[in-house]
Amino acid sequence: MRHLLTVADVMTTDVVTVTEDTPFKAVAALLAEHHISAVPVRSGYGGVAGLVSETDLLRKEEFRRSGKHWFHRKARAKADALTAGALMTSPAVTVEGGCTLDEAARLMAASRITRLVVMDSDELTGIVTRSDLLRAFLAPDQEILARVRRDIVDRRLWDDPSAIQMSVLDGVVTLTGQVEKRSTVAFAEQLIAGVDGVVGVRSELSWAFDDTAPAADTAGPFY
Repeated sequence: MRHLLTVADVMTTDVVTVTEDTPFKAVAALLAEHHISAVPVRSGYGGVAGLVSETDLLRKEEFRRSGKHWFHRKARAKADALTAGALMTSPAVTVEGGCTLDEAARLMAASRITRLVVMDSDELTGIVTRSDLLRAFLAPDQEILARVRRDIVDRRLWDDPSAIQMSVLDGVVTLTGQVEKRSTVAFAEQLIAGVDGVVGVRSELSWAFDDTAPAADTAGPFY
């Protein structure tokens, strides 16, 4: 079974949180002190009620400077907010630690957000950002090669794994050698492209038999 990196592998576990009644200035001070851009807001029951980001805080400054009294009602409410509970975006978008990086990235894109709160049932376990998801691509080439060998080659997904030689440079996997069937080439490329950290796959593989070509019609005329 292949091992895909999950949110739990890259998330921040030492999460700074606030409560719903934390004052505006205290939230701003925490963000500055810890060099972070958002904090989960804990509810009175211990769960996560929402998330306060720098954007939420800046609503007040934007409103004060612009005097845009025609602000949308929700935006104006945030501009007038004095506590984290009034500032926060709720509910927070959450994932479980076992979520793959690809799944987390798709959820961020669909929700148009840059971070996810990681939960284990009702327990806050971490927070993951877009920059955390990029860590997989920062792995050294030798580590990526080891992942490919472990997840693909060692699983013996084709008849003769030794027939394919691999090298990795800047995250791009180059395949050389010869396989028995042409269909194996596309299969190998697809599998390797799905390994965490692989930026691309360059195939220089050849094949002994083209099993993708249409079979010749050897039947005689039909009367």
